[in-house]
Amino acid sequence: MKNIIVFCAHSDDSEISIGGTILKYSLDYNIIKLILSSGEKSTPHLHEEYIINERIKETERISRKMGIKENIYFHLIDGKLQKFKNDEGILNQVRDIILKYRPAKIFTLTPIDPHPDHRAANEITLNALKLSKYECPVYGYEVWNLIKLRQPMVYEDITEFFRKKVQLMREFRSQWISIYALLIPTYIRAIRNGGKIKKKYAERFFKLK
Repeated sequence: MKNIIVFCAHSDDSEISIGGTILKYSLDYNIIKLILSSGEKSTPHLHEEYIINERIKETERISRKMGIKENIYFHLIDGKLQKFKNDEGILNQVRDIILKYRPAKIFTLTPIDPHPDHRAANEITLNALKLSKYECPVYGYEVWNLIKLRQPMVYEDITEFFRKKVQLMREFRSQWISIYALLIPTYIRAIRNGGKIKKKYAERFFKLK
């Protein structure tokens, strides 16, 4: 089976934005999820080490249900990913992962997401890919996006997988505030995107490369 790499700033980014597509693609591809930040700043009233451990346990459990083959954790500082977008050591590590798996496709966040960690994840992905000299299609997915890119758009029918996507989003219980804030936008976006291709639900991606 061919590989797909999904780049995330935080472990729940992919389920929120590309969860239906992961469930669909996991039937035909090995899905490798690369998580840049531990998300340790997401719940300030709890100890960081506790949050990191809880998020890893959640991610591993949910990933098994999503059909993700492997999670790769970088444990970079939450809220500070911009510091690493040109870090030679980090970029070399990401480059090596790209060359190891030689993905048929890469999914990453967009350069216009309002969250600075999400924009940094996009830059780390593209900088490492450039360093690797490896060629494959790269697609940007949306989390907090309010506007759309001018790049070509691709829609994936996820009607069969949408209900399970939402169920698995809810399983990120350590992130319940952000997850519940995004539930209604997730429905609206899926319905709107589905209308573009005459399906009930769809996810939209921007062709970055």
